[in-house]
Amino acid sequence: MEVDKKRLLFVITQGVVGGAQKYVFDLAKNFKDEYQVSVACGGSADGDLFQKLAAEKITTHHLEFLCRELRIGNDIGVFFELLKLFRKEKPDIIHLNSSKVGVLGALAAFFYKLTTNNYKSKTIFTAHGWIFKESMPSWKKKLTVLLEWKAAWFKDRIICVSQDDFNQALHHKIAPARKLYVVHNAVEVKFVPREKAGDEIAKIIGRQLPEGIRLVNMGRLYANKDLARLVEEVSIIKNKLIDKNISLVIFGDGPERQRIEPRIKELNLGDNVFLTGDIPNASQYLKTFDFLVLSSIKEGLPYSVLEAALAGLRIVSTEVGGVREIVGDDGLLAKPKAKGELAELVLNDLDEDNNKVQARIERLKKLVVKNFNFETMVQKTEWVYRV
Repeated sequence: MEVDKKRLLFVITQGVVGGAQKYVFDLAKNFKDEYQVSVACGGSADGDLFQKLAAEKITTHHLEFLCRELRIGNDIGVFFELLKLFRKEKPDIIHLNSSKVGVLGALAAFFYKLTTNNYKSKTIFTAHGWIFKESMPSWKKKLTVLLEWKAAWFKDRIICVSQDDFNQALHHKIAPARKLYVVHNAVEVKFVPREKAGDEIAKIIGRQLPEGIRLVNMGRLYANKDLARLVEEVSIIKNKLIDKNISLVIFGDGPERQRIEPRIKELNLGDNVFLTGDIPNASQYLKTFDFLVLSSIKEGLPYSVLEAALAGLRIVSTEVGGVREIVGDDGLLAKPKAKGELAELVLNDLDEDNNKVQARIERLKKLVVKNFNFETMVQKTEWVYRV
């Protein structure tokens, strides 16, 4: 019966289209029959995550004061919002996602347990790429490490989506190894056939993508994605391949859009680079592209790489987070922020023997199917809940 089910409450900072949001939705959807699942989230109350959860008839709670930016007044409000929510819902498991919620939520969960004497409630945190891995001044990095270390005192378990995140946590002494668990992200995608996907993309961007070399990138438009530089890499490729059409479609939205759009104009790439904004389930259109190109400075274990591998795309990426854990020795990897390296990898791969390229694509697809199985991810997550 419903009353016998344990209460599982997910908390996440924003309800926009993104990897952490996909993670929360996938787990909430899969656990809704076994647990009393609800999700608390900040940002717009009609965001993508809220809409998808509503379609699955999963209870949601809108956190009025929660936002991604640091705002002292709002953050104090978030603490009390969460404390009130925990007291009302009486969750058996509080599963926190994102760095900000990881700190404020852990603190609120501690006071909830302390003031209600409910010490059986577990606080779980998933690190979707540690924030201190981003490019920042040394003082700020030391401060974020300190905050993560302090917050870890109030967490029962920490899930790392990559071995790299696990290693970083140990290196910076965020938490002892007994608190840390590696549970890789996993995906299930139904792809639209290449030609039909191309037609759908044409509707989104307002024109048909030309035949030629089609690149794609997916994710939030944040500084740590380094997408202005990716636009510059496309310019390099275009200048080298003057006899071929080159296009890049960037799925996603965010604050960096105001930096990316002027760069597109400056480099005269208006007919080559297209920003779609937030497109739910954009991965279903991947088969119309040739390359996934990831320019990030910081990642956890990117869903886009897993999805692109299953779609049979060539993958070129910066070597960040858990990317190498996915692609292994077949990875076409560049140093973060290294000017021209991503472009060079794309150009070299275009000159590679096609049989070798297809063999590499098939190896990677099999590797992802074997090692990043969705059912395994769900089972391991639930095991973390139970230990």
